Amino acid sequence: MRKIITYPSVDSTNAAAKKLALAGEGECAVAAAEQTAGRGRLARSWQSPAGEGLWVSLLLRPRNIPAQCAGGAVFVAALAMAEALCAYGPAKIKWPNDLVMGGKKICGMLAEAGFREGKCDWLVLGAGVNLLQTGFPEELPHATSLYLQTGARVPPEELLPIFLERFEPWYATWQERGLIPILEGIRPRSATLGQGIRIDGREGKALDFREDGALIWQVDGKTETVLAGDVSVRGLYGYV
Repeated sequence: MRKIITYPSVDSTNAAAKKLALAGEGECAVAAAEQTAGRGRLARSWQSPAGEGLWVSLLLRPRNIPAQCAGGAVFVAALAMAEALCAYGPAKIKWPNDLVMGGKKICGMLAEAGFREGKCDWLVLGAGVNLLQTGFPEELPHATSLYLQTGARVPPEELLPIFLERFEPWYATWQERGLIPILEGIRPRSATLGQGIRIDGREGKALDFREDGALIWQVDGKTETVLAGDVSVRGLYGYV
């Protein structure tokens, strides 16, 4: 990223990045020591205590990405963050947009976009990475932190440049070649493929990704495809 904008505290880095996008700002990263109203998928809240995690959103202005392909950006960010975290521990990608260690969630992502004339005008990719927390409340039984998993005390300012370094080449690849090479990078890091999963109360097995990132799974004796925005996938024996 050419520029990193930092705040001591914001309601949401995604909200801050979106304001910058609508104001015409170019590509940048927006990071905060604390979020007071962090958000995840499906309108869930995301706890973002000061100094205990990496709370960052990327404002992107991709070239010639059709509106229907904009969702692929979250796979780009997930792959880059998995590579960044693997410098410290065995991070895996839980389809579509979570990262896990030890079967628990260490990172969540949220994408928002604006469109113009059928193409993506701007993208905001938010990532929340739990780094230094020593525990979580009972209502978050599937949450973990890098410290709890590895004992490593990694401050957010250390992880951010590693993430950005990993993100840039994958972002360029996505714009030039589409999602297929990104999915090739994700497959060996996937916590979902080959696993038993539950979707809307139905149980089956995750088989592969479609070229657009949709999940192909076997359920009720047949093969079906699920779009990333449609459901929340749960493992049969826990979070993964």
